[in-house]
Amino acid sequence: MLVLTAGTGRVVQAIARELAALPGPKRFLPAGSARGSVPGVEVVRGGVADAAARARALEGAHTLVILPTFDPRATEAQVTLARSAAQAGVRRILLGSLIGADARSPVCLLRWVGLIEREVRASGLPHSILRSAPFMQNLALFARRYESGLAVVGPFRDVGFPWLDAADVGVIFARLIETEAADNLVCQISGPESVNFEAVARLLGDAVGEPVRYVDVCLPEAQGLLEANGFSAAQVRALTEYWDYLVCGFVKPACCETAAKLLGRPPRSLTQHFAIHAGELRAAA
Repeated sequence: MLVLTAGTGRVVQAIARELAALPGPKRFLPAGSARGSVPGVEVVRGGVADAAARARALEGAHTLVILPTFDPRATEAQVTLARSAAQAGVRRILLGSLIGADARSPVCLLRWVGLIEREVRASGLPHSILRSAPFMQNLALFARRYESGLAVVGPFRDVGFPWLDAADVGVIFARLIETEAADNLVCQISGPESVNFEAVARLLGDAVGEPVRYVDVCLPEAQGLLEANGFSAAQVRALTEYWDYLVCGFVKPACCETAAKLLGRPPRSLTQHFAIHAGELRAAA
């Protein structure tokens, strides 16, 4: 029995598709503001913040996969879930973390994820913690359609990031589960190249067959765009604070040799990602 606790955004869906292909039963324990489900996986009603739902989810569970959200209440519940996993009979834990995660970080999102990391390591169970660079799937948040055409809008100036396709994390997790890896693993993974938003706009334009421009905005305007997308005040603060931390260069994403070997192929490039998801990004705008 595999149990996944996460939200239901694009990143989670990409990882879950890889996990869904594994044999055996699976349960999904919603976290944060999750509004949907994961295809082909039994949903545990009540969500991770409900103690009874956590108990139901862990009953008979062998592997627990935790994907954090941008929600402090969900973070507390996922910490509790990791703390109770061994007593419930779970045999191993996999955590999708972020590069720069630290329980003492001044950045709330990295601190929240760092708290989960700390509890996973303290569980005494075999665990794999994969710290990831910014995800390509989140680029859909920045797509906008104006009268003048399609644009990507964000507060990133000319800074580039080694964007990572979340499906690559799913592939690594699936491989760790298939091989029943028992060694404790903490490593990080990023995409194959650092790409700034001017290049993101150009590559997206090539994929959708129309010009795309990059519009650089200040942080308050970016906060307004997130609010318009339905993000709560706490989520907006967490995301924009994290973005500012990335732009300032305090986090240096890179891929370690262990993650590269586990993936077994080069990480998916932004060009490949856009070729697969061009229609989805056009619709998101």
